[in-house]
Amino acid sequence: MNKYDVIIIGGGPAGLHAASNISSEHKVLIIEKDDEIGEPVLCAEGISNNTLKTFFKEENLPFIRNRFSKVTIRYKEKSATIEIPDMGLLVDRSKFDKYLAEKAIKKGSEIKLNTLALDAVLNEDHVTVKTNNGDFEAKMVIAADGVESYIGHKLGLETVCQLNDMYSCYQYVISDNSINDDEIVFDFSPEYAPGGYVWAFPRGEKTANFGLGINAEMMKSRPVEVLRAYKEKFYPEAKIIRAFSGCVSVNPLSRIYGERVLIAGDAARYADPITGGGIDNALRTGGFAGQVANIVLKEDNFSLKKMSIYHELVEKDNWYSIKRQLQLKKMMSEMTEEELDRFFTSSLGLFDGKKVFSSDFYSTIYSLKSTIKTTGLLYNLLGSLMKDKYLLKIIMRLLWQ
Repeated sequence: MNKYDVIIIGGGPAGLHAASNISSEHKVLIIEKDDEIGEPVLCAEGISNNTLKTFFKEENLPFIRNRFSKVTIRYKEKSATIEIPDMGLLVDRSKFDKYLAEKAIKKGSEIKLNTLALDAVLNEDHVTVKTNNGDFEAKMVIAADGVESYIGHKLGLETVCQLNDMYSCYQYVISDNSINDDEIVFDFSPEYAPGGYVWAFPRGEKTANFGLGINAEMMKSRPVEVLRAYKEKFYPEAKIIRAFSGCVSVNPLSRIYGERVLIAGDAARYADPITGGGIDNALRTGGFAGQVANIVLKEDNFSLKKMSIYHELVEKDNWYSIKRQLQLKKMMSEMTEEELDRFFTSSLGLFDGKKVFSSDFYSTIYSLKSTIKTTGLLYNLLGSLMKDKYLLKIIMRLLWQ
């Protein structure tokens, strides 16, 4: 039996970043079902500049594909363009994941490709992971195995996703001269993406990740059919380079830890509830999983109480933002189309032509954790909202729920 201190299921950003945060004195195995790290790419590839600065201090990062500074939001025939100079970038996910893998390997982790986890059994003093390439044993497991974590379920956690918390997605990589390499586009028109949105994220050189996510419970047509119709209307001359489907689950698991197991990234359902973006929270949860692994391994204590440190760290870090977005998502799903029309008309009118720095946005969001009396962006925003009582009412409901 091959024995390790930690077995990580899944060689995506959450699992790889977790490995990089585990001390090199511990023996770590990463199990990845595919035959190459970073492939196939099933991702829109966008991250915020805040994420880049938080997790990557190095210069000349090899995975940066393109940077953008403008956001256009569409709803039916209306639209608003916001300038956010420090907002974000697109990464090359294949290069990004390989970069994370190299860091994990340098830290001493072993990676086994083409290895599918078939079962996991909790024993008194270890976990046995059964795969198509044999059985492995570890003191603990970090499950970073994607949507509806199979290994998390096998180790006693409730990972089944409700239909209303699932987005069905389809994406093209397109090439088109109309693409603005400095602008990302979100379209929330219910005609195309009920309960979700259409996106166009510029990759540079007039190419884009162009896709949509539809609330699975509200879906009336297959995502590929809807995206094809949207393309014919807005990008009729676009050349399709690649196409793929997938799904994203939101609404975090009620418990992301168990005895000798932690769940990270998409497996923990820590995708952004509004946009479905998952890279940022994959890195956040993966980092905390690695840190907690160091603690429990050092103390040789894998009890539920000790493992719960992970849940506390994750919630303290980003739960406030996710909770508010979940509340907004729920409110929007309960709105009639007339109410949605009014909501987007007010919102787009408020932000169109504005210039906002994302650093102000993040500082405002996190300051709300401790005090209602904020300054800067929130103060100016509420001042503008006084002119629109409908939108102000929605914002107040979010802040005081």
